[in-house]
Amino acid sequence: MKTPFLFKIELIMKKLFLFLVLLGYSITSAQVQKPLLDYDYARFNYDENSSFLEIYYSFAEYLLRPTNIDGVQFVKGYLKINIKNVSDDSLIVDREYKFKSVASDSLTNGKNKSLIGTLAFVVPFGDYTCIITGGDESSSLKYEDKFSFHVSKAKTPSFFLSDIQLASSIKQGSVDPNSVFYKNSYEVIPNPSTVYGEGLPVVFFYSELYDLNKDVQSEYLKVDQLLLDVRNNPVIKKSKLIGRKNPSIVEAGALNISKIPSGTYTLALVLTDSVQNLSLASSKKIFIYNPSIPQPLAQSFSDNDYIASEFASMGDEELDEVFEVSKYLAKKTEIQQWSGIIDLESKRNFLFTFWKGRDQEPSTPLNEYKRDYFKRVELANAQFSTFQKRGYKTDRGRVYLLYGEPSEIERYPNQIDSKPYEIWQYNSLEGGVQFVFADLTGFSDYLLLHSTLRGELRDDNWQRKVVSN
Repeated sequence: MKTPFLFKIELIMKKLFLFLVLLGYSITSAQVQKPLLDYDYARFNYDENSSFLEIYYSFAEYLLRPTNIDGVQFVKGYLKINIKNVSDDSLIVDREYKFKSVASDSLTNGKNKSLIGTLAFVVPFGDYTCIITGGDESSSLKYEDKFSFHVSKAKTPSFFLSDIQLASSIKQGSVDPNSVFYKNSYEVIPNPSTVYGEGLPVVFFYSELYDLNKDVQSEYLKVDQLLLDVRNNPVIKKSKLIGRKNPSIVEAGALNISKIPSGTYTLALVLTDSVQNLSLASSKKIFIYNPSIPQPLAQSFSDNDYIASEFASMGDEELDEVFEVSKYLAKKTEIQQWSGIIDLESKRNFLFTFWKGRDQEPSTPLNEYKRDYFKRVELANAQFSTFQKRGYKTDRGRVYLLYGEPSEIERYPNQIDSKPYEIWQYNSLEGGVQFVFADLTGFSDYLLLHSTLRGELRDDNWQRKVVSN
């Protein structure tokens, strides 16, 4: 017998296999520079052979160029979704959606206006890559990104959880059942930016718990709602018991983070059966932007990691230099946060947290990722420095820091009919990509002219720029 969740999903799928809605919800999650497109996704149970994939997106409407149509200002854009099965490279989704929205109201409300929507797909079990592209039809502005995901049947003897959907608002009761954001008696407005804090002080989230009445050996299960810092210490913890009479239920919650310092955190739901000693968890990264809340002092790090770190003894200028070197890895929200820090101790704590959160092997005493990154900084300064720039500030230095040593480099320093240029090949990125740099000024500052890597500068006619006059 199908659960109420499956009946709801089946009803949606019968009405419309995919749906795209753009609504003028004002999301004021943080007063930071937004990209053109934010997105997030979550996977839910569907049937024995497939999962239900939801992709949430929001366009920063103020970045779209208004167009006058019959005296009314409109913004127009597009969204492309391309999903491939990794095992056989088959294309299961290749869709483009276009939208038009009245712009006058959003222009009045400034930079907080977002166009928010949801896409829904039934996806067979397997491994996939998704390319998502959003653009402005009235200009060349666009954003493209790629992510991988896996869908399969939960390999558990009992209950299991869906992904967490982050939301800017969740309502129950007097809500419109015809809304595309309506599911299981809730209206869930997505927050694809995953940013909370100033202007959006409550983290709303939605998840589904399945097979609660399967292999029952205890009357209740315990649900923990956790907000963890970069060292996996709980900053907020809420716990409750749920019964196991219904096969599936919704877990919708809210955490007030108005007093939490800025930084990257993990929202986690943990479902525990104490009788069987079984715990399952679902988690999602979020970013909190609260510039008015001071960073914790060094003494708050009980394990003395901070005190033993190199940042604890650095001066102001040295800290600024470290962040300048590290900025290629920073998110826009982190760059904005750094710009608002004025006291020395907060800068030290920020950089400690910044690199602690990027430690790929936290079980080891050494942060190998940080060590390797700063080794590349030294090499970039040694190899790519010019009369006016240190090596890490050059285009070649940036690419070297982000992507490492190229698989091969073709150098053309003394061509008769062209200026000096280099072609860097990375065989391990996206099946093989190239970067083309050229010394256009004659001062050994090789500028990036072209790359085939998604998100980098692309100019298929780059050759015309290196031709000697």
